[in-house]
Amino acid sequence: MPNRRHRPSPWRTAAALIPLLVLSLAAQGPVKRLGVNPLATPPKIDGLIDDACWQAVEPVSGFYQHDPINGGPASEETLVWAAYDKDNLYFAFLMKDAQPGKIWAELTPRNEFENNDSIKLIIDAYNDKRTSITFTVNPRGVQKNSVETIWKSEAVIRPDGWSVEMAIPFKSLRFSANKLEVWGINFERYIHRLNETDFWTNVSRDLPELQQSGELRGLSGLRPGYNLEFFPYAGVRASQWEDETGATNKDSKAAGGLDAKWGIQPNLYLDVTASPDFSEVESDPFIFQLSPYENYFRENRPFFTEGARYFNLSTGEEDYHGGGVSLFYSRRIRNPRFAAKVTGKTGGWGFGVLGAVNKVGVEPGEDPRDSSFGVFRVQKDILKNSQIGFYYAGLRDGDVRNQNAAVDFNFNFSDFYYIRGMGAYTFNENAEGGHNGIYQLNFQREPDAGLQIMSGFQRIEENVNIESGYVDQIDVQSFDLMAGYAWRYNKGVFKRLSFDLGGLARQDTHGNDTGQGLELFAMAELFNRMDGHIGFSLGRSKYQVLDPEGELVWTPDDIQTYGTDVDISWERGGFLKEIGVEGGWEKRGIYVDHEEWSTVAPGSELNVEGQIVLRPKSFLEWSLEGGWIRQTVDGTEGALFDGLTYQTALHYQLTRRLFLNARLFGETIEKQYSLDFLVGYYFGAGNIIQLALKKNERNDLLGRLSGYSATLKVSYLLRI
Repeated sequence: MPNRRHRPSPWRTAAALIPLLVLSLAAQGPVKRLGVNPLATPPKIDGLIDDACWQAVEPVSGFYQHDPINGGPASEETLVWAAYDKDNLYFAFLMKDAQPGKIWAELTPRNEFENNDSIKLIIDAYNDKRTSITFTVNPRGVQKNSVETIWKSEAVIRPDGWSVEMAIPFKSLRFSANKLEVWGINFERYIHRLNETDFWTNVSRDLPELQQSGELRGLSGLRPGYNLEFFPYAGVRASQWEDETGATNKDSKAAGGLDAKWGIQPNLYLDVTASPDFSEVESDPFIFQLSPYENYFRENRPFFTEGARYFNLSTGEEDYHGGGVSLFYSRRIRNPRFAAKVTGKTGGWGFGVLGAVNKVGVEPGEDPRDSSFGVFRVQKDILKNSQIGFYYAGLRDGDVRNQNAAVDFNFNFSDFYYIRGMGAYTFNENAEGGHNGIYQLNFQREPDAGLQIMSGFQRIEENVNIESGYVDQIDVQSFDLMAGYAWRYNKGVFKRLSFDLGGLARQDTHGNDTGQGLELFAMAELFNRMDGHIGFSLGRSKYQVLDPEGELVWTPDDIQTYGTDVDISWERGGFLKEIGVEGGWEKRGIYVDHEEWSTVAPGSELNVEGQIVLRPKSFLEWSLEGGWIRQTVDGTEGALFDGLTYQTALHYQLTRRLFLNARLFGETIEKQYSLDFLVGYYFGAGNIIQLALKKNERNDLLGRLSGYSATLKVSYLLRI
């Protein structure tokens, strides 16, 4: 029998490293301060900064470069004014520019512009150096939020640059009404023509940005009052689809739902959604199933993305070993009838509680069984920039009960040293998998330039089954180490250059060898906005296959692996906005049967991906992406697998309020595709009317489905 008693203990390693946490952070310069005074008459938010209140306030300036020359003086001057009244915090900005004709700004929906000239307000209302909310505006007045909320802003392009005014309601901020003396604050400006990022404070690349914020002083007497938002929607939908038998199904119905947000306290929020409709959310891209492991899809639905940081593990949902672990995977909630969450932070304690119930139904995509989810997350700030936490996630699905609990930590010491880890345990009732553990421990030394070191341990036991979350592989134990060196330059061709050498040793959870590997790679960042990467790998590996009982087991023999990969991207702005190409070739094991997943044979895989984005006008963007994968098995003719996925999208922003999106996703193996068309019109803060059309030809739980749906939806936001 395999010896199961002697297992590596990540906790012993962590305990040995904890004394290192007494190392102090590098000394910082004097803290910049911005004082605010109360206003009798608020400014008109039109971007002109000609109000009397600004004339009576002394602006702050003196920005520093963060990139490309860290710590150097900003190339262009930026001036900032601030004030407040009982309802709002006001800011005015003047971004001077010697070449205003080269200011780059796109007309896009909220939150969707990238690499534009912009000004960002960063507020740390808890002043805990860990939590912030950001408000960003580009020269066309388009807003971007780190958290979706209500605020006002306008921008104007001037002969000497461009200017912005903001009004941030205190109802849109999370803060402690008992601790108004000092808030953390910073301002970030991006100048596209120079590819330059500036901060108000001197932000070192080697330290967390929030640790280097300035201070906002002078707030007093704030009474946030009630913060209650209702976001009802009403709509009608018509759909028709044909199943694999040729039978046609039609459905037309009216529907309504409600989102609500209640600021119980300035630092405690309740979010509720009832019968939400996500017709405007774009369809998932097609991902080829080339292994027995489940594919991971990103969450795009607003209710689950907002405040998601309160439900993240310290190690992240996907660690750099290549193994993805999360105790709560919100995509399991396929069609919620009702969901609610409470999130907040007080006294250094951050927490999130979430509950959800899936709809019961028999329509395509709906789960026919009753299922409910519960998630609880609490995290405590310790030391200067470290946290420890507890996580619970559970699922009830018919008779199935799944419960998962974890303790995690993130220790940051001596500037750029990090120790992160977690230990999780799973409990199942009437489900496959018993009581099993997941353990992770990572060490990282990664300054912007200089010696780079990363090492880690991960163990996922053989019967782990997290019904409420996601695990991409089980019965695996891995050790890895990477060392390298990076150089940073202030002029010339290269902005940053790095070389790294890494090794990986992998076992099953009984200590049996399942593979080793070495990887050498180089990365280059150029001053002309071009980035590149090239890597080489060599090793050997066993693979997991399904046995006759449907259980994952390791193949008895190793397969030699080696290969190379390269990617190049170039962001330019303007007509040819962005272009990127990446590809790789690898000698490896290939799954021969894509239904049974019972056999792996030596072979090779070639993959190529490409993307091009065109912006012929500031209000018009077209993109095209494609990915090609070809697999062959040694000793056979032709390709075992040869498939292409593609995606093209068109965005037309007619005005700040009216927009049109069209997207086409598809793949060539089973000839699936999805066509999305969305037209929307904003008629006030948070208020929108939208028409969504979707045409699909895809495989689903009920087999092959072909059809369309049309949804007209009106949403209105009411804040009390």
